[in-house]
Amino acid sequence: MEDNKLIINISIGERMYPISIERGDTRREELIRKASQSINDTLLQYKKRGYKNKDDQDYLAMTVIMFAVKLLENESKEDISPVINELKKVNFELEEVLTKE
Repeated sequence: MEDNKLIINISIGERMYPISIERGDTRREELIRKASQSINDTLLQYKKRGYKNKDDQDYLAMTVIMFAVKLLENESKEDISPVINELKKVNFELEEVLTKE
């Protein structure tokens, strides 16, 4: 049986995470890579602000809160259930990777 999965590696906060996607699903790969870039850009913004006594975990938490607020704000503007479903899938895949470590 042919394996239709492709592993792409993304970097978030200077750590690499392998994400499994369907081979040929360029739209999903692009979304994951854009999400990774957006997360890293936001992390860098928080780090540049120079908050005292903060570590990478704090910056990640601040980033997650900011993205969640943006997501909730957009929910009232349009039907984003497909985006939420995609985020849930990515979150599940990240959780799988993190539990393996």
